[in-house]
Amino acid sequence: MRVMMRAVGVLLIGAAAVLFFWQDIQELFTDRVNERLVEAFQNGDEDVRINQVESFITGIEPASSVSADTGDGPESGINISDEMAGVLNIDSADISEPLYYGPVTEAKLRNGISFVHEGDHLDMQNIPIAGHRVEGAGIRFNYLDRASIGDTVELSTRDEVREYEITEIFNVDPSEVGVMDQVEGDPQQLTLITCDDYNPETLLFEERMIVKAEIIQ
Repeated sequence: MRVMMRAVGVLLIGAAAVLFFWQDIQELFTDRVNERLVEAFQNGDEDVRINQVESFITGIEPASSVSADTGDGPESGINISDEMAGVLNIDSADISEPLYYGPVTEAKLRNGISFVHEGDHLDMQNIPIAGHRVEGAGIRFNYLDRASIGDTVELSTRDEVREYEITEIFNVDPSEVGVMDQVEGDPQQLTLITCDDYNPETLLFEERMIVKAEIIQ
């Protein structure tokens, strides 16, 4: 009986430790998957395998099946050749995220960040990119509020690296979609969008944080 009680006690302590450090564990695993995604994208690979443990911890949803016989258990994959447009880096905000083609979906926001609309592309004057705030974990756009005007945003594709300078940071109501309008003749810019101003009473984010970054010619 004492042995069983001790075992139960150890399990409870272990469970408490996992809960206490869950956000750190999630961040660690997400960073590891992101590194593989970025490396595979840069190498021209077609997909990246994600095992079940990684999927459970990170919330990443593999979009396509991949045959695997690695001895590590069942795996599936993210098809980066068709779905991934590039990699977005903001060093000042500790952001390095895979960027997916639109339209934005909940699955894509779990896997990284995404163009907002279907058909959005890198030659648009105003490129809208959405990302989740993952509270307590330094992933996706959670640290976007650490960015400042004048900071550099780097957007890497398989063909080139573009640099942008942050010019504006402000909040809007979720209904204000004019921030994504195209302005013919203006320099190309990124419009980074994430949730802000969480209301614990309604359990909703009541505003959207907007970061505008203009291309460096």
